[in-house]
Amino acid sequence: MELMEKTLSSKQVFDGRLLKVYLDEVALANGENSIREFVHHPGGAAVVALDGDGNVYLERQFRYPYRKVVMEVPAGKLEPGEDPFDAIRRELKEEIGAEAGRWDALGYIMPTVGYTDEMLYLYLARDLTFGQQHLDQDEFLEPFKLPFAQALDMAADGRLNDAKTLAALFRADRLMKAQSEA
Repeated sequence: MELMEKTLSSKQVFDGRLLKVYLDEVALANGENSIREFVHHPGGAAVVALDGDGNVYLERQFRYPYRKVVMEVPAGKLEPGEDPFDAIRRELKEEIGAEAGRWDALGYIMPTVGYTDEMLYLYLARDLTFGQQHLDQDEFLEPFKLPFAQALDMAADGRLNDAKTLAALFRADRLMKAQSEA
């Protein structure tokens, strides 16, 4: 069965600082037409930052849509045309004041495929050195560290719920296990 849909028309109905919303008419696989609403997001990058003692650095940050403080890995949005690796190096330094001597790409995730085209690129950073945190003027967060195994347990039992954090932790764990077996 052909699953692709063909865009017949596209109209931008909202143009915000971060998000753009589109209303598209599409031709479906069965020949009928339908409407698709979606949010265009510039994408982002996230990092599992591990120190030499096996601790992972997370942060607590208030997330307005949920009206609560969320625990998550350091992350940030991409600037127009920005390479995801450049973005996450910048975010790691800004948010926890760290630079990494070793980097591994963990692929990307599509966090909400039903209504946005956002792509998040995931990384593992090791051999950390620390300096000053440099948060954006409108950014308020509290970095903290805990043993990587404890973070995995929290991801598995529901104490961590942020999608990028879950995916990044589990992918980092799998990569590190594969590297230790090689």
